Amino acid sequence: MDKIELMNGIIKLARPAMPQDYKLTSLDTLLSDTGMDSLDFIMAGVYLSEVYGVSEEDLKLMVMTPESTVKDLFAYMEAHATITPTNAQEALKAIA
Repeated sequence: MDKIELMNGIIKLARPAMPQDYKLTSLDTLLSDTGMDSLDFIMAGVYLSEVYGVSEEDLKLMVMTPESTVKDLFAYMEAHATITPTNAQEALKAIA
C-alpha cells in the first residue's frame, strides 16, 4: 500500500483548508512539518485508526513527540492494527 498517498488523502480530510498543491513526499517528514495543527493531527489519527482498526483505547495512548515522523505514526497504527488495508484508494473511500 502507498502510505504517502494514504497520508496525503488523510491530510486533505483532516485539514480541508490545506493548499490543493500540498503533497507529502516522504514518510520521514516530521509530523510538525505536515502543515497540520493539533486538532488536524487528532483528526488524522482518528481517520488512520479507522483504516487500521485501532481501538479507541490504543488511540488515546498514542504519544508523538516533536521528533515524530509520519513513519512513526504509521508504525504505531500498524503495531495496534486489527485491519490490514490493501490500498490507499480503498482505505480513503472507507473513511471519506
